[in-house]
Amino acid sequence: MRRTGTNGLAPNLINGSMLLYMAWLLLPAAQASLHAVTGALAVCIFGVGALLNGDTFYKRWWDWALRALLAVLLPLALFYFLDRGAGNLPGYLAEQGMFWFPLLWCAYARFSGDPLLYRAVKPLFVALMVITTLTTLGWLVEGMLRDGKVYAYARSLGYGASGREAYLRELMLRNIGGYDFIYASVLLLPVTFYLALTLRGYRRLGAVLFYALQLAVIGLSQYTYAILFALAITGMELLALLFRAIFRKLPMGASLACTVPVLAALWLLRAPLVQWAGGVAAGFGFENAAYSLGLLNTLFSGGIVDAGSRLDAYSTALQGLVASPVFGSMFGSVKTLGMHSDLLDLLSGMGLIGSAAFGAGAWLIGRGANKGITRSPAFAHLALQRVFLLVCLTLGTVFYSREIPLVICLSTALILQDGDSKQAVS
Repeated sequence: MRRTGTNGLAPNLINGSMLLYMAWLLLPAAQASLHAVTGALAVCIFGVGALLNGDTFYKRWWDWALRALLAVLLPLALFYFLDRGAGNLPGYLAEQGMFWFPLLWCAYARFSGDPLLYRAVKPLFVALMVITTLTTLGWLVEGMLRDGKVYAYARSLGYGASGREAYLRELMLRNIGGYDFIYASVLLLPVTFYLALTLRGYRRLGAVLFYALQLAVIGLSQYTYAILFALAITGMELLALLFRAIFRKLPMGASLACTVPVLAALWLLRAPLVQWAGGVAAGFGFENAAYSLGLLNTLFSGGIVDAGSRLDAYSTALQGLVASPVFGSMFGSVKTLGMHSDLLDLLSGMGLIGSAAFGAGAWLIGRGANKGITRSPAFAHLALQRVFLLVCLTLGTVFYSREIPLVICLSTALILQDGDSKQAVS
């Protein structure tokens, strides 16, 4: 692997850019106090460090220039063809620069191979996730005890209607993680489960406790899909663990694959299960979750869902895809977008050709970031993480959530770097 000097300015800047970015993004109180300019500053520091590092950058300048260009072109495609960004192009480009930053950083770090780039990244990442999980859980429990109902602070942060800026700032200053943090926590579950399996002693206990805290904060947030995804991931991991206990020679990936028929059987019982879950949610005062589950139950029973609901939005995007599957509506004057699914809107707005080109661009930005992932002991868990990322892209708006690429890219990079370090020692 390529390595830079151990005391050079460039690796210190690149390392510092990720430390600053994590501290700003994963602590809502820091976001509210330091504003978006801090996140943009972290990206700029990384750029300066990359330009100063001649060993890594200048020998492949065309490669990194293409990646940077794509990090601008992909947001432009989302803005013009999917109506993302609410008409504010400069602000959206700045936000998207931070969205793609973790993927670019991790690709750069894997290519460089310099351990100095990762200095203090793992402990800070773990500490920030634990702190925000605890503070969010504490406020959610406080809300649950007030008037006997759950007051969904985290859900409030996911609702950005005008006139609520002061209220949302107040919640963030309490360090409450909102929509983005909750779904990032969902996608971190397979990695936390892997750590609970592989660590020993007090570190294993810490991983198990953190997994339980993640489930608690996801449940109390009342994000219906997040709850369902977390239950599905946990069920698959536990069933796979049971299969490996029964069939001791069964590989990790095969054991997870064996859970698919069980999930398929549960799908056949979806109507009574969703009806039961809705009753449980209503009994605990989870009004938002109960409402969403009620819509799902209506759909599964063959009824008509409310106009303007997510399910209606998915249908709108699918209609656009059916009307023009090859190029979508990107060459037309009228877009058929549901605005509740990045993947379905991508297919509706850009068609199969444009969506494939977008996916290729995303792969090129992060090319090399997953080098060696198939040889990692955590590969099956990381693959499960990506399966549910695809599910989130289908049922939600991931491209607004900067925490999601940070959690996925960084957890993968740290696991792969840890494997590289152990291999070098042995």
